[in-house]
Amino acid sequence: MLNSEQRENIKQKKMDALVAIELHKKKIRKLQERNKLVEALSITVPAFYLTPRLLAKGTFVANFIDVVGEILAAFLLVLAIFKLVYKWQDDEIKHTTMSRRNTDTNYEADRLLKSTTATPEVVEQFLRRVQDVDIDDQNLLSNTQEPDRQESYREVLKKVNPSATTTCPNCGADPWHFTSGNCQLCGGTIIKKRK
Repeated sequence: MLNSEQRENIKQKKMDALVAIELHKKKIRKLQERNKLVEALSITVPAFYLTPRLLAKGTFVANFIDVVGEILAAFLLVLAIFKLVYKWQDDEIKHTTMSRRNTDTNYEADRLLKSTTATPEVVEQFLRRVQDVDIDDQNLLSNTQEPDRQESYREVLKKVNPSATTTCPNCGADPWHFTSGNCQLCGGTIIKKRK
């Protein structure tokens, strides 16, 4: 049977995992948009350049079309270089993997919280595994801005218990009726003083 301290540790790790999932989802969406842009341009630039070039061959606009084509090709090359140098594709895969690992952490935390036979050893093993996930999350999400982290925390508060409102444990703010403030966790206005 779990004691109250163990339950609180597991709940905290569950919340951390859910917040990390939200942050990874945001990063994945941004990276997918960038990757799709590069892929779309790599198809559309040649398609929309070659046809006008062939049609304008020998006319007075041929030089203009060639110049525009060269500019578009240079722009596409720069984007492709950014994609390779900043490893947008690799980062998307890393964030997807970490999102899955955090989903596993969430699932495992739920199982432990519902278990009537969980031992301190099982909890300790869980916390050790989660520590590795936390380190990987910190490395991948190190450049996350505080407002993004707070917004993700509010989203998790909304989803943690869909049948009831879960307020911020730090300030008591309701994530469904958000008013910007100075709470470190959710970024909301402090409603109750911390005990």
